[in-house]
Amino acid sequence: MTGTDRKFGLFWVLLGVAITAESWRMDRLEQQHINPWTVPGLVPGLLGLVIAIFGLVLLVRRPVAAEAPPPAEPWRVAAAIAMTLAFGAGVVGSGVPFWLAAAGFVFGAIMVFEWPERRAAGTLARGALQAALIAAGAAAAVTLIFQELFLVRLP
Repeated sequence: MTGTDRKFGLFWVLLGVAITAESWRMDRLEQQHINPWTVPGLVPGLLGLVIAIFGLVLLVRRPVAAEAPPPAEPWRVAAAIAMTLAFGAGVVGSGVPFWLAAAGFVFGAIMVFEWPERRAAGTLARGALQAALIAAGAAAAVTLIFQELFLVRLP
C-alpha cells in the first residue's frame, strides 16, 4: 500500500462522513407523515456510509505483495465521465423508460471497459451476452428497489 492509498482512503472516509452528516440534518418531513423509507436524505446518507466504509477499508488494508501498478489509462476516466453525463443529462427524463436507460448504461459501460481485453481474447460475443444479462439484472433490481422499497416513481 502506498501513501497515496492512505491519503485517498482518508479523503473518502471524510467525504462519506460529511455526506452522511449532511443527510442526517435534512428535514424528515414528519409533519407531512412521510413514509420513513422515502424521507429526504435516506439514499444519500446510505451512500455516504458506504463511501466511508470503503474509504476505511482503503485506509487500513494491509499491503499486498509488491507488484507493478498497471499503467494509467486516462481514457477510462474520460469514458466514465462522458457516459455518466450522457445518462444523467441526455437519457433520464427524455421519455426513455428508466429501466431501459439503466440497462443501456450498464451494458455500454461493461462493453466499453472490457472491449480491449475481450477483443484480444476473441471473446466479444460471450462478453456481450454476459453484459446483456448483467445489465438486465441490474436494471430490474434498481427499478424494483427504487419503486417498491423507496416508493420513487421513475420516468
